[in-house]
Amino acid sequence: MFAIRLHLGIVVTVLLVAGCQQRPSVFVSKGDKFQAQFGGEPKVVEKTVGGLRSVVYSVVTTEGARTVAVTELPLKGDEPAELIPRYLDSAKSDMIRAAGGKAVSGTNITLAGKYPGRDFLVHVTEPKPGILRARIYLVGTRLYQVTVLGTDSYAASDESTAFLDSFQLTE
Repeated sequence: MFAIRLHLGIVVTVLLVAGCQQRPSVFVSKGDKFQAQFGGEPKVVEKTVGGLRSVVYSVVTTEGARTVAVTELPLKGDEPAELIPRYLDSAKSDMIRAAGGKAVSGTNITLAGKYPGRDFLVHVTEPKPGILRARIYLVGTRLYQVTVLGTDSYAASDESTAFLDSFQLTE
């Protein structure tokens, strides 16, 4: 009888402690209308390059970085559906080239049931070997680039997958 009570006491204690642990906080960008679970407070850098406004939200560690980049594209917002894949494929190619890597896999995806995107994995060799996992979406005139770049273990971690999976639009 004592052993059963002791076992139940341990189970209840473990459940209470597990229930008290904080869940990773979700960062919400009201201006850029998204939320994501970075695993920490992201640093925000806004810049304009070639007339394009871009805001980069990132959490950087010694093992890698989790980033959401939001770029306002010079589009009308009502482009013909047949042009959207070209824009996404061009953005994907630019990211792979900028990372100095080679695409390993990729697939077409959709955000919120209606916004087209690309999900791809890149082996990076320069400046350090690693992995780039990226999901990009075109939402009206905005290009969202959600990325994890880092060591193999960092990029494959549950936390990095949770970050990629947590990205959502807010209204």
